[in-house]
Amino acid sequence: MFNKSQIDIPLLIVFLLLATSLLAFFLGVLPYPFGILILIFLGIARIILLRNKS
Repeated sequence: MFNKSQIDIPLLIVFLLLATSLLAFFLGVLPYPFGILILIFLGIARIILLRNKS
């Protein structure tokens, strides 16, 4: 289905952490979505890095 070269594991991990943090916030587990800005910036930086590499 996907080639291993098409999946960027660090980017996948960043967005999974972002989704988990938001889900925990919306479910009321966390009072504040911890690290949301850091995870967004990391995701954007990784995307920019990948676009500049190719």
